[in-house]
Amino acid sequence: MSTLEQMKLFMEPASIAAIGVSRRTGPGEYNLLANLVSYGYAGRLYPVNPNATEILGLPAYPDVAAVPEVTDLALISLPRALVLQAVRQCVAKGIKAIVIITQGFADADDERGTQLQNELVKMIRGTDVRVLGPNTFGIANAGLKLSSSYIPVPMEVNGVGTVSQTGGTFLGLNDIRLIGKAIDVGDMCDVDIVDALEYYEADDQTKVIALHVEGMPDAREFLRVLERVARKKPVVTLKTGRSERVAEAVQSHTGALTGSDAVWDLALRRAGATRVEDIEEMSDTLRAFLRLNPPLGTGVGITTYTGGFGIIAADACARSGLDLVRFTDRTMDGLRELSPEWLGVGNPVDIWAGVSIMGHTRKAMETAALRLVMNDPNVHAAMAVIGAFDPHMGEEHVEMIEEMARDHPEKPFVYFMYGPEFQAVRETVEATGTTLAFPTPERAFRALMHLKRHRDFLGRLPR
Repeated sequence: MSTLEQMKLFMEPASIAAIGVSRRTGPGEYNLLANLVSYGYAGRLYPVNPNATEILGLPAYPDVAAVPEVTDLALISLPRALVLQAVRQCVAKGIKAIVIITQGFADADDERGTQLQNELVKMIRGTDVRVLGPNTFGIANAGLKLSSSYIPVPMEVNGVGTVSQTGGTFLGLNDIRLIGKAIDVGDMCDVDIVDALEYYEADDQTKVIALHVEGMPDAREFLRVLERVARKKPVVTLKTGRSERVAEAVQSHTGALTGSDAVWDLALRRAGATRVEDIEEMSDTLRAFLRLNPPLGTGVGITTYTGGFGIIAADACARSGLDLVRFTDRTMDGLRELSPEWLGVGNPVDIWAGVSIMGHTRKAMETAALRLVMNDPNVHAAMAVIGAFDPHMGEEHVEMIEEMARDHPEKPFVYFMYGPEFQAVRETVEATGTTLAFPTPERAFRALMHLKRHRDFLGRLPR
Protein backbone atom coordinates (compact mmCIF):
# COMPACT_ATOMS: atom_id res chain seq x y z
CA MET A 1 0.00 0.00 0.00
CA SER A 2 1.12 3.54 -0.69
CA THR A 3 1.53 6.07 2.12
CA LEU A 4 -1.62 7.84 0.93
CA GLU A 5 -3.65 4.61 1.02
CA GLN A 6 -2.31 3.84 4.50
CA MET A 7 -3.13 7.31 5.80
CA LYS A 8 -6.65 7.15 4.38
CA LEU A 9 -7.30 4.19 6.67
CA PHE A 10 -6.57 6.50 9.60
CA MET A 11 -8.33 9.60 8.28
CA GLU A 12 -11.27 8.12 6.36
CA PRO A 13 -12.15 4.83 8.06
CA ALA A 14 -15.43 3.05 7.32
CA SER A 15 -15.11 0.93 10.49
CA ILE A 16 -13.39 1.26 13.87
CA ALA A 17 -12.53 -1.14 16.67
CA ALA A 18 -12.33 0.74 19.99
CA ILE A 19 -10.12 -1.42 22.21
CA GLY A 20 -10.18 -0.81 25.94
CA VAL A 21 -13.16 1.54 25.79
CA SER A 22 -14.72 2.00 29.22
CA ARG A 23 -18.20 0.88 30.22
CA ARG A 24 -18.58 4.17 32.09
CA THR A 25 -20.20 6.93 30.04
CA GLY A 26 -21.55 10.37 30.74
CA PRO A 27 -20.08 13.75 31.74
CA GLY A 28 -16.53 13.60 33.04
CA GLU A 29 -15.86 10.04 31.90
CA TYR A 30 -13.81 10.99 28.81
CA ASN A 31 -15.14 8.07 26.83
CA LEU A 32 -13.96 8.23 23.21
CA LEU A 33 -16.71 5.86 22.05
CA ALA A 34 -19.36 8.14 23.57
CA ASN A 35 -17.78 11.04 21.68
CA LEU A 36 -17.88 9.16 18.38
CA VAL A 37 -21.53 8.31 18.91
CA SER A 38 -22.45 11.88 19.90
CA TYR A 39 -20.64 13.37 16.90
CA GLY A 40 -22.75 11.20 14.61
CA TYR A 41 -19.93 9.18 13.05
CA ALA A 42 -21.69 7.01 10.45
CA GLY A 43 -19.12 4.23 10.19
CA ARG A 44 -19.31 0.88 11.95
CA LEU A 45 -18.17 0.89 15.59
CA TYR A 46 -17.02 -2.15 17.55
CA PRO A 47 -16.24 -1.63 21.26
CA VAL A 48 -13.79 -4.21 22.64
CA ASN A 49 -14.04 -4.84 26.38
CA PRO A 50 -14.00 -8.33 27.96
CA ASN A 51 -16.09 -7.08 30.88
CA ALA A 52 -19.08 -5.88 28.85
CA THR A 53 -21.54 -7.28 26.34
CA GLU A 54 -22.94 -3.92 25.35
CA ILE A 55 -21.76 -0.30 25.54
CA LEU A 56 -23.95 2.63 24.47
CA GLY A 57 -26.31 0.22 22.72
CA LEU A 58 -23.49 -1.32 20.67
CA PRO A 59 -22.51 -4.99 21.00
CA ALA A 60 -19.19 -5.29 22.81
CA TYR A 61 -16.59 -7.97 22.06
CA PRO A 62 -14.15 -9.69 24.43
CA ASP A 63 -11.16 -9.27 22.13
CA VAL A 64 -10.21 -8.13 18.64
CA ALA A 65 -10.44 -11.65 17.23
CA ALA A 66 -14.17 -11.73 18.05
CA VAL A 67 -14.94 -8.53 16.08
CA PRO A 68 -17.01 -9.65 13.04
CA GLU A 69 -14.91 -7.80 10.44
CA VAL A 70 -11.40 -6.54 9.79
CA THR A 71 -11.86 -2.89 10.63
CA ASP A 72 -10.07 -0.09 8.80
CA LEU A 73 -8.86 1.37 12.09
CA ALA A 74 -8.18 0.27 15.66
CA LEU A 75 -8.09 2.68 18.60
CA ILE A 76 -6.20 1.34 21.63
CA SER A 77 -6.73 2.93 25.03
CA LEU A 78 -5.35 0.49 27.58
CA PRO A 79 -2.76 0.51 30.39
CA ARG A 80 0.65 0.42 28.72
CA ALA A 81 1.39 -3.10 29.96
CA LEU A 82 -1.53 -4.40 27.86
CA VAL A 83 -0.90 -2.40 24.68
CA LEU A 84 1.54 -4.75 22.95
CA GLN A 85 -0.78 -7.70 23.36
CA ALA A 86 -3.61 -5.67 21.77
CA VAL A 87 -1.37 -4.63 18.88
CA ARG A 88 -0.36 -8.25 18.35
CA GLN A 89 -4.04 -9.21 18.12
CA CYS A 90 -4.71 -6.41 15.63
CA VAL A 91 -1.84 -7.57 13.44
CA ALA A 92 -3.14 -11.14 13.54
CA LYS A 93 -6.63 -9.91 12.68
CA GLY A 94 -5.33 -8.05 9.63
CA ILE A 95 -6.01 -4.50 10.82
CA LYS A 96 -3.63 -2.17 9.01
CA ALA A 97 -4.07 1.12 10.90
CA ILE A 98 -3.67 1.38 14.68
CA VAL A 99 -3.86 4.43 16.96
CA ILE A 100 -2.28 4.00 20.39
CA ILE A 101 -3.66 6.64 22.71
CA THR A 102 -1.89 5.27 25.78
CA GLN A 103 0.99 7.26 27.30
CA GLY A 104 4.15 5.93 28.93
CA PHE A 105 6.31 4.86 26.00
CA ALA A 106 9.09 7.07 24.57
CA ASP A 107 7.56 9.95 26.51
CA ALA A 108 8.02 8.15 29.84
CA ASP A 109 10.76 8.96 32.30
CA ASP A 110 11.76 5.31 32.75
CA GLU A 111 13.58 2.63 30.79
CA ARG A 112 10.48 0.46 30.51
CA GLY A 113 8.72 2.99 28.31
CA THR A 114 11.59 3.00 25.82
CA GLN A 115 11.74 -0.80 25.87
CA LEU A 116 8.04 -1.09 25.15
CA GLN A 117 8.26 1.32 22.24
CA ASN A 118 11.23 -0.58 20.79
CA GLU A 119 9.28 -3.84 21.06
CA LEU A 120 6.31 -2.21 19.39
CA VAL A 121 8.41 -1.06 16.45
CA LYS A 122 9.90 -4.56 16.05
CA MET A 123 6.43 -6.10 16.12
CA ILE A 124 5.20 -4.18 13.07
CA ARG A 125 8.50 -4.13 11.16
CA GLY A 126 8.19 -5.96 7.85
CA THR A 127 4.38 -5.81 7.91
CA ASP A 128 2.09 -3.34 6.19
CA VAL A 129 0.65 -2.29 9.58
CA ARG A 130 1.02 1.37 10.51
CA VAL A 131 0.85 2.74 14.05
CA LEU A 132 0.05 6.32 15.10
CA GLY A 133 1.35 7.24 18.56
CA PRO A 134 1.73 6.15 21.29
CA ASN A 135 0.75 9.13 23.48
CA THR A 136 -1.69 10.68 21.03
CA PHE A 137 -5.22 12.03 20.67
CA GLY A 138 -5.11 10.32 17.29
CA ILE A 139 -7.06 11.68 14.35
CA ALA A 140 -10.05 13.86 13.50
CA ASN A 141 -12.06 14.44 10.35
CA ALA A 142 -14.94 16.88 10.75
CA GLY A 143 -16.38 15.87 7.37
CA LEU A 144 -16.92 12.34 8.71
CA LYS A 145 -17.91 13.56 12.20
CA LEU A 146 -14.94 11.58 13.47
CA SER A 147 -12.54 12.25 16.30
CA SER A 148 -10.60 9.71 18.34
CA SER A 149 -9.97 12.21 21.13
CA TYR A 150 -11.38 11.26 24.52
CA ILE A 151 -12.16 14.95 25.12
CA PRO A 152 -15.41 16.09 23.44
CA VAL A 153 -14.58 18.89 21.01
CA PRO A 154 -16.86 20.85 18.65
CA MET A 155 -15.74 20.33 15.06
CA GLU A 156 -16.20 22.25 11.82
CA VAL A 157 -15.25 21.64 8.21
CA ASN A 158 -12.95 24.58 7.58
CA GLY A 159 -10.23 23.60 5.12
CA VAL A 160 -7.51 23.35 7.78
CA GLY A 161 -5.42 20.20 8.05
CA THR A 162 -3.52 20.08 11.35
CA VAL A 163 -0.52 17.93 12.10
CA SER A 164 0.82 18.27 15.59
CA GLN A 165 2.95 16.82 18.33
CA THR A 166 0.29 17.63 20.90
CA GLY A 167 -3.37 16.80 21.30
CA GLY A 168 -3.96 20.33 22.55
CA THR A 169 -4.50 21.55 19.00
CA PHE A 170 -7.62 19.35 18.82
CA LEU A 171 -9.29 21.91 21.10
CA GLY A 172 -8.76 24.76 18.62
CA LEU A 173 -6.56 27.82 18.73
CA ASN A 174 -8.13 31.14 19.69
CA ASP A 175 -10.15 32.31 16.67
CA ILE A 176 -10.28 29.08 14.71
CA ARG A 177 -11.27 25.51 15.36
CA LEU A 178 -8.41 23.46 13.99
CA ILE A 179 -10.34 20.25 13.61
CA GLY A 180 -11.10 20.46 9.95
CA LYS A 181 -8.84 17.47 9.88
CA ALA A 182 -6.21 16.72 12.50
CA ILE A 183 -3.41 14.26 13.13
CA ASP A 184 -1.59 14.14 16.48
CA VAL A 185 1.61 12.19 15.82
CA GLY A 186 2.46 11.76 19.51
CA ASP A 187 5.66 9.79 20.12
CA MET A 188 6.03 8.97 16.37
CA CYS A 189 7.02 5.34 16.76
CA ASP A 190 5.92 4.85 13.12
CA VAL A 191 3.52 7.33 11.48
CA ASP A 192 5.22 10.71 11.55
CA ILE A 193 4.84 14.29 10.36
CA VAL A 194 6.08 13.39 6.87
CA ASP A 195 3.27 10.83 6.47
CA ALA A 196 0.73 13.41 7.63
CA LEU A 197 2.05 16.06 5.22
CA GLU A 198 1.82 13.61 2.31
CA TYR A 199 -1.82 12.89 3.18
CA TYR A 200 -2.73 16.58 3.32
CA GLU A 201 -0.79 17.25 0.13
CA ALA A 202 -3.15 14.98 -1.79
CA ASP A 203 -6.33 15.86 0.13
CA ASP A 204 -8.63 18.17 -1.85
CA GLN A 205 -10.51 19.20 1.30
CA THR A 206 -7.37 20.63 2.89
CA LYS A 207 -6.61 24.18 1.75
CA VAL A 208 -3.99 25.15 4.33
CA ILE A 209 -1.87 23.03 6.68
CA ALA A 210 -1.23 23.91 10.32
CA LEU A 211 1.98 22.28 11.53
CA HIS A 212 3.15 22.15 15.13
CA VAL A 213 6.56 20.54 15.48
CA GLU A 214 8.80 20.11 18.52
CA GLY A 215 11.56 17.96 17.05
CA MET A 216 12.26 15.53 14.27
CA PRO A 217 14.18 12.24 14.04
CA ASP A 218 14.83 12.71 10.30
CA ALA A 219 14.94 16.44 9.61
CA ARG A 220 16.38 16.04 6.10
CA GLU A 221 13.45 13.95 4.83
CA PHE A 222 10.97 16.22 6.61
CA LEU A 223 12.35 19.34 4.91
CA ARG A 224 12.42 17.62 1.51
CA VAL A 225 8.74 16.74 1.74
CA LEU A 226 7.83 20.08 3.32
CA GLU A 227 9.29 21.99 0.38
CA ARG A 228 7.28 19.88 -2.06
CA VAL A 229 4.05 20.32 -0.11
CA ALA A 230 4.55 24.07 0.37
CA ARG A 231 4.59 24.50 -3.40
CA LYS A 232 0.98 23.27 -3.44
CA LYS A 233 -0.49 24.52 -0.17
CA PRO A 234 0.53 26.98 2.55
CA VAL A 235 2.10 25.27 5.56
CA VAL A 236 1.81 27.47 8.65
CA THR A 237 4.44 26.20 11.07
CA LEU A 238 4.85 26.68 14.81
CA LYS A 239 8.26 25.27 15.75
CA THR A 240 8.61 25.04 19.52
CA GLY A 241 11.35 23.81 21.85
CA ARG A 242 13.52 26.76 20.90
CA SER A 243 15.82 27.15 23.89
CA GLU A 244 18.15 24.54 25.34
CA ARG A 245 16.14 24.23 28.55
CA VAL A 246 12.86 23.89 26.64
CA ALA A 247 14.44 21.23 24.42
CA GLU A 248 14.82 19.11 27.56
CA ALA A 249 11.06 19.40 28.13
CA VAL A 250 10.44 18.35 24.52
CA GLN A 251 12.42 15.16 25.11
CA SER A 252 10.19 14.47 28.10
CA HIS A 253 6.97 15.23 26.18
CA THR A 254 7.40 13.14 23.05
CA GLY A 255 10.94 11.81 23.02
CA ALA A 256 11.63 13.91 19.88
CA LEU A 257 15.05 15.24 18.95
CA THR A 258 15.54 19.02 18.65
CA GLY A 259 18.29 21.23 17.29
CA SER A 260 19.48 24.81 16.88
CA ASP A 261 16.54 27.15 16.46
CA ALA A 262 18.49 29.37 14.08
CA VAL A 263 19.15 26.40 11.80
CA TRP A 264 15.51 25.36 11.99
CA ASP A 265 14.38 28.88 11.15
CA LEU A 266 16.53 29.10 8.04
CA ALA A 267 15.59 25.60 6.90
CA LEU A 268 11.84 26.15 7.36
CA ARG A 269 11.86 29.42 5.44
CA ARG A 270 13.93 27.95 2.60
CA ALA A 271 11.44 25.08 2.37
CA GLY A 272 8.61 27.59 1.95
CA ALA A 273 6.96 27.14 5.34
CA THR A 274 5.26 30.16 6.91
CA ARG A 275 6.83 30.21 10.36
CA VAL A 276 4.86 31.80 13.18
CA GLU A 277 5.97 32.67 16.68
CA ASP A 278 2.96 31.75 18.81
CA ILE A 279 -0.55 30.31 18.86
CA GLU A 280 -2.18 33.69 18.26
CA GLU A 281 -0.11 34.29 15.15
CA MET A 282 -0.84 30.79 13.89
CA SER A 283 -4.58 31.34 14.26
CA ASP A 284 -4.47 34.72 12.50
CA THR A 285 -2.36 33.39 9.66
CA LEU A 286 -4.53 30.34 9.05
CA ARG A 287 -7.61 32.54 8.89
CA ALA A 288 -5.88 34.85 6.43
CA PHE A 289 -4.87 32.02 4.10
CA LEU A 290 -8.43 30.66 4.17
CA ARG A 291 -10.18 34.00 3.63
CA LEU A 292 -7.92 36.48 1.81
CA ASN A 293 -6.05 36.62 -1.47
CA PRO A 294 -2.36 37.50 -1.10
CA PRO A 295 -1.42 41.11 -1.95
CA LEU A 296 0.54 41.61 -5.17
CA GLY A 297 2.85 44.10 -3.47
CA THR A 298 3.58 45.79 -0.14
CA GLY A 299 1.61 49.02 -0.59
CA VAL A 300 -1.09 49.68 2.05
CA GLY A 301 -3.83 52.29 2.31
CA ILE A 302 -5.62 53.01 5.61
CA THR A 303 -8.92 54.72 6.39
CA THR A 304 -9.65 55.73 9.99
CA TYR A 305 -12.12 57.58 12.18
CA THR A 306 -9.40 58.61 14.61
CA GLY A 307 -6.07 60.14 13.71
CA GLY A 308 -4.34 58.64 16.73
CA PHE A 309 -5.35 55.08 15.96
CA GLY A 310 -4.49 55.73 12.32
CA ILE A 311 -0.92 56.52 13.37
CA ILE A 312 -0.84 53.39 15.54
CA ALA A 313 -1.92 51.38 12.47
CA ALA A 314 0.68 53.12 10.31
CA ASP A 315 3.44 52.20 12.79
CA ALA A 316 2.27 48.59 12.79
CA CYS A 317 2.30 48.60 8.99
CA ALA A 318 5.93 49.73 8.91
CA ARG A 319 7.02 47.18 11.53
CA SER A 320 5.48 44.36 9.53
CA GLY A 321 7.54 45.16 6.43
CA LEU A 322 4.62 46.62 4.48
CA ASP A 323 4.59 50.18 3.13
CA LEU A 324 2.23 53.09 3.82
CA VAL A 325 1.92 54.32 0.23
CA ARG A 326 1.78 57.83 -1.17
CA PHE A 327 -1.52 58.14 -3.01
CA THR A 328 -1.63 59.33 -6.59
CA ASP A 329 -2.77 62.89 -7.32
CA ARG A 330 -6.09 61.56 -8.56
CA THR A 331 -6.71 59.78 -5.27
CA MET A 332 -5.71 62.87 -3.29
CA ASP A 333 -8.06 65.08 -5.32
CA GLY A 334 -10.94 62.72 -4.65
CA LEU A 335 -10.21 62.65 -0.91
CA ARG A 336 -10.08 66.48 -0.79
CA GLU A 337 -13.54 66.63 -2.30
CA LEU A 338 -14.87 64.53 0.57
CA SER A 339 -13.14 66.58 3.29
CA PRO A 340 -13.22 70.15 4.67
CA GLU A 341 -10.74 72.41 2.91
CA TRP A 342 -8.58 72.90 6.00
CA LEU A 343 -7.95 69.15 6.45
CA GLY A 344 -4.63 67.91 5.17
CA VAL A 345 -5.53 64.64 3.49
CA GLY A 346 -3.10 61.75 3.13
CA ASN A 347 -2.49 58.19 4.20
CA PRO A 348 -3.96 57.25 6.69
CA VAL A 349 -7.20 58.85 5.51
CA ASP A 350 -9.04 60.61 8.35
CA ILE A 351 -12.73 60.17 7.46
CA TRP A 352 -14.35 61.56 10.63
CA ALA A 353 -14.30 65.17 9.42
CA GLY A 354 -16.21 64.12 6.33
CA VAL A 355 -18.98 62.82 8.59
CA SER A 356 -18.99 65.40 11.40
CA ILE A 357 -18.36 68.53 9.32
CA MET A 358 -19.21 67.76 5.69
CA GLY A 359 -22.39 65.92 6.64
CA HIS A 360 -21.74 62.64 4.81
CA THR A 361 -23.37 59.60 6.37
CA ARG A 362 -20.96 57.10 7.87
CA LYS A 363 -21.79 54.56 5.22
CA ALA A 364 -21.37 57.02 2.34
CA MET A 365 -18.08 58.40 3.69
CA GLU A 366 -16.59 55.00 4.47
CA THR A 367 -17.49 53.63 1.04
CA ALA A 368 -16.36 56.68 -0.95
CA ALA A 369 -13.01 56.92 0.85
CA LEU A 370 -12.30 53.20 0.65
CA ARG A 371 -13.26 53.13 -3.02
CA LEU A 372 -10.67 55.83 -3.75
CA VAL A 373 -8.03 54.00 -1.74
CA MET A 374 -8.68 50.64 -3.39
CA ASN A 375 -8.71 52.23 -6.87
CA ASP A 376 -5.24 53.68 -6.29
CA PRO A 377 -2.67 51.69 -8.34
CA ASN A 378 -0.08 52.05 -5.56
CA VAL A 379 -2.30 50.23 -3.06
CA HIS A 380 -2.07 46.44 -2.79
CA ALA A 381 -4.02 46.00 0.47
CA ALA A 382 -6.28 48.18 2.61
CA MET A 383 -7.31 48.53 6.24
CA ALA A 384 -10.30 50.28 7.79
CA VAL A 385 -9.91 51.44 11.39
CA ILE A 386 -13.31 51.61 13.10
CA GLY A 387 -14.75 51.70 16.61
CA ALA A 388 -17.24 48.94 17.36
CA PHE A 389 -19.65 50.66 19.75
CA ASP A 390 -22.93 49.35 18.33
CA PRO A 391 -23.50 45.59 17.87
CA HIS A 392 -25.39 46.28 14.62
CA MET A 393 -22.71 48.57 13.19
CA GLY A 394 -21.27 45.88 10.95
CA GLU A 395 -24.49 45.70 8.94
CA GLU A 396 -23.76 49.02 7.23
CA HIS A 397 -20.38 47.68 6.09
CA VAL A 398 -21.61 44.57 4.30
CA GLU A 399 -22.43 46.26 0.99
CA MET A 400 -19.08 48.06 0.98
CA ILE A 401 -17.16 44.85 1.69
CA GLU A 402 -18.95 43.03 -1.10
CA GLU A 403 -18.18 45.86 -3.54
CA MET A 404 -14.46 45.81 -2.70
CA ALA A 405 -14.27 42.03 -3.07
CA ARG A 406 -16.05 42.22 -6.42
CA ASP A 407 -14.06 45.13 -7.88
CA HIS A 408 -10.66 44.38 -6.32
CA PRO A 409 -10.34 40.65 -5.62
CA GLU A 410 -6.55 40.94 -5.85
CA LYS A 411 -6.41 43.47 -2.97
CA PRO A 412 -7.12 42.06 0.50
CA PHE A 413 -9.16 44.32 2.78
CA VAL A 414 -9.09 43.97 6.58
CA TYR A 415 -10.26 45.79 9.70
CA PHE A 416 -8.52 47.02 12.82
CA MET A 417 -11.53 47.17 15.10
CA TYR A 418 -11.74 48.41 18.67
CA GLY A 419 -14.57 48.92 21.15
CA PRO A 420 -16.93 46.94 23.42
CA GLU A 421 -18.93 45.36 20.58
CA PHE A 422 -15.89 44.05 18.73
CA GLN A 423 -17.05 40.44 18.61
CA ALA A 424 -20.57 41.17 17.35
CA VAL A 425 -19.40 43.56 14.62
CA ARG A 426 -16.57 41.26 13.66
CA GLU A 427 -18.93 38.33 13.16
CA THR A 428 -21.11 40.42 10.85
CA VAL A 429 -18.31 41.65 8.60
CA GLU A 430 -16.55 38.29 8.50
CA ALA A 431 -19.80 36.56 7.52
CA THR A 432 -19.29 38.13 4.08
CA GLY A 433 -16.48 35.62 3.56
CA THR A 434 -14.05 38.15 2.07
CA THR A 435 -12.60 40.13 4.99
CA LEU A 436 -11.18 39.66 8.48
CA ALA A 437 -11.31 41.87 11.56
CA PHE A 438 -8.47 42.04 14.11
CA PRO A 439 -8.30 43.59 17.59
CA THR A 440 -4.86 45.09 16.84
CA PRO A 441 -3.28 46.41 13.64
CA GLU A 442 -0.11 44.44 14.37
CA ARG A 443 -1.97 41.16 14.04
CA ALA A 444 -3.66 42.25 10.83
CA PHE A 445 -0.51 43.40 9.06
CA ARG A 446 1.49 40.42 10.27
CA ALA A 447 -1.06 38.10 8.66
CA LEU A 448 -1.00 40.10 5.41
CA MET A 449 2.79 39.94 5.29
CA HIS A 450 2.69 36.16 5.64
CA LEU A 451 0.39 36.03 2.61
CA LYS A 452 2.77 38.24 0.66
CA ARG A 453 5.86 36.19 1.58
CA HIS A 454 4.21 32.93 0.56
CA ARG A 455 3.26 34.47 -2.78
CA ASP A 456 6.87 35.57 -3.20
CA PHE A 457 8.08 32.03 -2.42
CA LEU A 458 5.81 30.61 -5.13
CA GLY A 459 6.99 33.30 -7.53
CA ARG A 460 10.61 32.23 -7.09
CA LEU A 461 9.91 28.64 -8.06
CA PRO A 462 11.07 27.52 -11.51
CA ARG A 463 8.31 27.45 -14.11
